[in-house]
Amino acid sequence: MNPVPTPTDQKQPHCYSSQLKPFYHGNIQQYTSSTTGKCRGLNVQSVNPSPSNDWIEHGVRSRRMFNPSNETFMWLFVWLAYIAALLLPSWRAPRPFTFHYNPYLMRFVGQLWAARSPKEYSLRSRIGEENGRVRRITHALYPRFLMVYDRQARTWKKVNVEAVAVRKPYVAITYSYYDMTTSGGGEEVIKRRSQEATLNQGLDAYWLDLECLLEDPAQKDEDLYRMADVYRLASFTLIVLSSESAWRGYGGRIWTLPEVLLSRELLYKTGNNAVTPITLIQLASLAYEHHGEESQIINSFGLGKDPLERLDRNLQLTEAIWRRKSNSQGRYRAEKVYALMGFFEHRILPNAEETELQALARLFMANDNDRIADRMISMFPGDRAGINQWYTKEDEYGAKLWDIEPTVQAIGITSNGSLVLDGCRAAVIRWKDFPSIGYATSRSFRRAMALTEPYFAFLLFIVGCATISQGAAAGGAVLLILSIILLIFAPVMTTYGHSGRVVLACPWLIGVKGVISAQQASFYLYGGQIGDSRRTLYTPTGSPLAKPRGGDSRFREGHISQYEAALAAPPFDPMEGHMFTLVDTISGTIYYFRAHRPPTVCLFTGTEGGQGRFVMCSEECSSSELRRETVLRMPTFISNYMHACDWVAVGGKP
Repeated sequence: MNPVPTPTDQKQPHCYSSQLKPFYHGNIQQYTSSTTGKCRGLNVQSVNPSPSNDWIEHGVRSRRMFNPSNETFMWLFVWLAYIAALLLPSWRAPRPFTFHYNPYLMRFVGQLWAARSPKEYSLRSRIGEENGRVRRITHALYPRFLMVYDRQARTWKKVNVEAVAVRKPYVAITYSYYDMTTSGGGEEVIKRRSQEATLNQGLDAYWLDLECLLEDPAQKDEDLYRMADVYRLASFTLIVLSSESAWRGYGGRIWTLPEVLLSRELLYKTGNNAVTPITLIQLASLAYEHHGEESQIINSFGLGKDPLERLDRNLQLTEAIWRRKSNSQGRYRAEKVYALMGFFEHRILPNAEETELQALARLFMANDNDRIADRMISMFPGDRAGINQWYTKEDEYGAKLWDIEPTVQAIGITSNGSLVLDGCRAAVIRWKDFPSIGYATSRSFRRAMALTEPYFAFLLFIVGCATISQGAAAGGAVLLILSIILLIFAPVMTTYGHSGRVVLACPWLIGVKGVISAQQASFYLYGGQIGDSRRTLYTPTGSPLAKPRGGDSRFREGHISQYEAALAAPPFDPMEGHMFTLVDTISGTIYYFRAHRPPTVCLFTGTEGGQGRFVMCSEECSSSELRRETVLRMPTFISNYMHACDWVAVGGKP
């Protein structure tokens, strides 16, 4: 008897559908079918097909059956098929006219690592429940412990401040651990100098992390949570240095920046010298390497001059802290976020298990009045190394964070660090070919007559045959010759009848690997035409490769030079990826962009500068998450042709 296979012996599913049905497939890039909702291997039409990618490539294809404008006499050899197509319109009929892009049928089916709403279950809450540590912490106005001088015993004692009735004024000590330990002094020297300076300033209590922070993980998390209040409520903050040459080392550490910026007053002590007052501006010139950037932050905090936008200040603070080095031994992977959170109105309880992206998402969700995370997902990072992550320092299009008006809300974060978004509108990008789409052109009497010419020719052919059968050979022959001549030119008449400006087309987003021109895109979509009506236009500002028509042009449109530049560029760049073309039929616009993988989903996430922000994403079906490949600026109105979708997770680690 064969043994019953155990779960470990059975083949594990690679991914699950939105109905949690398992799918088994290889590692080739997948996409979600807009008709079945199933996971399928991605087929990509390419100008120059290559077998070396993670998807299947083939040549550019068009489903439009007849394109006879430049091949009129070729139809002499296939005129029977042409007549059949005329008599049986279903052969050449496009899909029924629709008013929406193909929908994205997948959704995020995993568990949230952290959620905005306390009603939502999250993996982080589960971890907290196991440790018995889930509870709400309000802003603590005082440190939990102080070092207090007992004048009778002439000794320093550690006192639980929350247990005493009278709040004591105290000194907050800030220093660089690396400076004090490498200079030969060590922890005891820091403690001794802190005690001397406190008594010399007429106070008898101080706070020093070496003595007042508990090593118990749960207690230390709570101490980090209230760190900002420790420095805000101190009578003054004392900077302890080994020597005058230690300023730069002190200014390059993570926690020293929020400690001095949040303080009421600053004093410093170098070596055995006396305690000396110092201003933020003086400190910046001594301690900060990036003085130009950080002086803006100092001005907004210290002098009240040059007030910054709150969003801009938060971003500058983030970048300033990220440039600094850590004093710790690596217990907290998100230590920089915990140093940053003191500048926000609402804070988060530190967690040693979370990453920086997860902590940042929690911090931004807790301070939703600025909607920082909601705005960041719409930005296009200038550093392509961070294209997959939702956190973005700068925008390729030069927009500021407050320029973007988000249309989505971040409601949680996944274990991979992806933002889970609600309120998205989404559309699927078609890559396998150019479909036969329904469209309407500008009509005229001449074009209407041209469209009836093939049917009239076929009618003459039938009448000619009937006339000959009745014995009138001469008259029947004339009719047959006339009908054949008309049928020879019928393809040209059909092409002319369908020519003209496209006034309305079914919504489609169509991708091509490589570069095609606007004229080629029009040919693949609508067939050949007679005349010079422009059916597809170049975008003026929709992608980093876009170039607007300037000079004395009266119209806002893209310049053909962007096609020439894209065609001359290398097909693949190691940093930015492959060259792709995207065609939108609603706005009739063509876009060139670079990405490492073909994006299969287009998300509408916000607006900026009169254009919509559309995030182009590839799919990671194994985690039901999306990876940001690029961001395009497309007309906002096309979002009305997109279906609303369920939760989507965007921007975590690939």
